Amino acid sequence: MAHATPDQVDALLLFFCGALVLLAAFGLAFFAGGMAGRARAARALRFVLVGAAVVIPLAVLGGYGLITGPPLLPHLAGRPDPGLASVAGVHPAASSPYPAAHAGYLIAVVVLCAAIVGVAVASRLTLRAWILFSILWLPLVVVPVAYGVFSLEDGWAIAGLKVVDFGGALVVVAAGGSAVGILLACGRLEHLPAHPSRPTLVSIGGAMVWVGWLGLVVGSEGALDEYAPLMAMSAFIASATGVLMWMLVDAVLLRHPTLTSALCGAFAGLVGATAASGALTLGWSMLVGALSALACATMVDLASRARFGPALTLCVITIVGGLVGLLFPGLFATGSGMVDSGNFDLFIAQGIAGMSVLLYATTVSLLLALALRFTVGLTRVRYGAARGIHETHPVRPERAVPPVGGEPGPGSAR
Repeated sequence: MAHATPDQVDALLLFFCGALVLLAAFGLAFFAGGMAGRARAARALRFVLVGAAVVIPLAVLGGYGLITGPPLLPHLAGRPDPGLASVAGVHPAASSPYPAAHAGYLIAVVVLCAAIVGVAVASRLTLRAWILFSILWLPLVVVPVAYGVFSLEDGWAIAGLKVVDFGGALVVVAAGGSAVGILLACGRLEHLPAHPSRPTLVSIGGAMVWVGWLGLVVGSEGALDEYAPLMAMSAFIASATGVLMWMLVDAVLLRHPTLTSALCGAFAGLVGATAASGALTLGWSMLVGALSALACATMVDLASRARFGPALTLCVITIVGGLVGLLFPGLFATGSGMVDSGNFDLFIAQGIAGMSVLLYATTVSLLLALALRFTVGLTRVRYGAARGIHETHPVRPERAVPPVGGEPGPGSAR
């Protein structure tokens, strides 16, 4: 019996991590959608499925080459690779399985980012608008950001600014910013009735995200070496610390920590540990998880006053947690961090990369959403009426108030 080669072992790891990333993508639908009720969770799941059905064919038709291929637009985009010809090869059986596994993992990461946007806007957009937005969003937003992170030799972030981003936190921040741009184009939700959350759906989705996000962190290493177990442990410890910190914030501000707050804390800790996952020790992972959950819990409490709905929670966690994770190495990295060396270069590079990606993704997505709003339509109702998705609710009969003079009103019994 032939032993597995190192390439085959690493390819198996990437296949497994890619499957976990897809699990996290579908878990987001139950997690964030369940906060607004069962109907919203079902619609969010539909948007995740449709987003994956759009992103995967586009990646196979050439999008994967735009992310990791040889430079076409220096530092911004690679050459298209139709049919993944450079990955599969002429005779796939005779070639190494590692390139195909790596391609599958990166495509799963893009699907996860599309899921973040889709879940956040599922209750606002029509399915037609979401499909058209996904087609335009992939080349205009995802490609330049992902190329900067995953093209190690030419990308503007890794090769140019020397940014530390092991797990693709910049792409996650871009997804959160894109969702914010669409929500700004749709407007607030203060006129829509509140829906009770579904703790069962939230807990199932939160568990799926908790386990699946570990695939994003470990798969970013790309090999089953001595760092992979440490990365998994660091992410897991950061998530556990995030649970405790978010529940502590809720206990201080709201006096009643909930299951949702615990799962949000775990998610915030994982997002915070994504950028520096390859450089964190176990002790530093506790700190980044606590800082990320503290910042996210505080910003979620402030953002809730904007009345954009529960979807804004997902946007805040991905944006704020990603930025905290990006700034953390600039502060505490050994030898190059601001605290250890007194050098501000890495901290400034991390901050510039994170804020520029956030502003770029939000602006482009806002413009795309506005273009769809004035062409094919953005929501299921015409603007000028109540925005958002119409849902059926029981109508309570209004109490008839007789007018002055004793004559029966139009709604009273005669």
